[in-house]
Amino acid sequence: MSQPWTNLYRPSRREDFVGNAAAVAEIEKWAKQWQRNKPPKKRALFLYGPPGIGKTSIAQVIAKGHDFDLIEINASDARNKSTLEEVLGKAIKQNMNLFGKRRLILLDEMDGLSGTSDRGGVSYIAKAIDESSAPMILVANTVKEHMEGKFRAILRKVKSIEFKPISTEDIVTKLDLIAGEQGVNVDPDTLFMIAMQSDGDLRSAIVDLETVSSGKETVTEDDLVVLNGRDRSALTVDILNRIFCATILREAKQTIRQSMISYDDLYDWIFENLPTVIDDPVERLAAIEMMAKADIYQSQARKNDYRLLKYMFDLMTGGVAFTREKSEGTGYRGQLDQVIMSAGLHPSKIGTSESSEGIVIKPNGWLGKDIWSKLNTSLRDVGAKWVYGRNVWVLPYYKEPQTKWRFIKTFHSRRRLKSVAQRIAHHTHISSARARTDVMPLLSYMIRNNREMYDTTSEWMTNIPESKLSYLRTGSFDKSPRDYVNIDNYAKYKQRETQKRIEEAKKQKESDLKNIQRWLDDEKKAATWK
Repeated sequence: MSQPWTNLYRPSRREDFVGNAAAVAEIEKWAKQWQRNKPPKKRALFLYGPPGIGKTSIAQVIAKGHDFDLIEINASDARNKSTLEEVLGKAIKQNMNLFGKRRLILLDEMDGLSGTSDRGGVSYIAKAIDESSAPMILVANTVKEHMEGKFRAILRKVKSIEFKPISTEDIVTKLDLIAGEQGVNVDPDTLFMIAMQSDGDLRSAIVDLETVSSGKETVTEDDLVVLNGRDRSALTVDILNRIFCATILREAKQTIRQSMISYDDLYDWIFENLPTVIDDPVERLAAIEMMAKADIYQSQARKNDYRLLKYMFDLMTGGVAFTREKSEGTGYRGQLDQVIMSAGLHPSKIGTSESSEGIVIKPNGWLGKDIWSKLNTSLRDVGAKWVYGRNVWVLPYYKEPQTKWRFIKTFHSRRRLKSVAQRIAHHTHISSARARTDVMPLLSYMIRNNREMYDTTSEWMTNIPESKLSYLRTGSFDKSPRDYVNIDNYAKYKQRETQKRIEEAKKQKESDLKNIQRWLDDEKKAATWK
């Protein structure tokens, strides 16, 4: 029986990891200090971040790579003090196993400790960190703003390392590799949709890819319908209702702790839906000012002191809620009538009804192919989704933040323009920005109107010399000879890093050539000389 793809592509080497390079480097540096018998001041690490981004896997790979004897304990299985004393107490008493290997204790799923019954467990773990002669790594699926209260006793004793959601581009690259190895042809737009829907969770994205690829040789965007029923963020209509309808600050602020969604995403949800809920112009201006101030506090918190986040939370929840007095909050119902009329229809031609999901939209009769196509596009633009099987549109009461979908629509065109601009910049010795703004419009006009100019441009643009890779061998490196026992080990490190850079550069070259060729093909389609 074949393995699930998440197991098949679980990282087994340092090189297999995707994203969070700085966090991984910090862990590796900490592990090397133990390996050299020079324990760091912070004897334990606390890895935190959303699920599915490699926190547990990196601990396991680091242990294997640095020859530790890994002791794994699931904190959610040993929730109270007495159970933890039994399983963790034995592990911290000896820092070596029978074969002389140093032990590394991995305490996973720390977020499973919650409530009053587990407080003794948290305090015991804090005590165990002080008493243990073995290194410890604690892992939690949590975000920064949820940690202070629950893990206060532990955080003073550990080095906290944040794992952030993996970038969409990195997830797309990994999914493309997996699809290729599994013999499944998935178009780039579909991969990008899967990656965007994963919200930075690589494991979830791999599960989705396996789900939609099951029994297929080719996967298109239409196959993603099987994923539509899942709410990844656990951000319900009820949570946003509580924010916009709150009458006291505490009621509004509680929403931040009622979901694992990050405060950044919650901010985007509020900002996206604020104009339709707070429809009075004066109140809307006041609410947007609250969001602007919240954004300032968020920026300052990241630069200076995370305790400033509490002011951001006050402003984006209670501050916004208290501006609403006269607003009727009809939301997207008002926009729906405008969409219907913009398609050349009277609202009576479209049947609508209320449901728990949102406004259900269904034509009262045949509209004609052209009008139906125009209506489809307009409804999609305001956030409505087509429900297969029921053959209706559903317009949610609250719209998902649209920024990422705008990026989806322009992702491939932006990649093509970037590759073309960089090639022009290299050829003409100017910046990529100047190449894009000053040269590309003129070049586009010339090759569309002159076949010879098109052929000449195509020749030099697609002829990227291999010599461009040679400079990678003489570049600087993150580590120095002082980080290694002898110069031979350092030389091997440089050789590995150089080869890695060359491989990455070759992949980038292939990607650039594809993007340039697609841009040239698009220009050829628009040419007057065809």
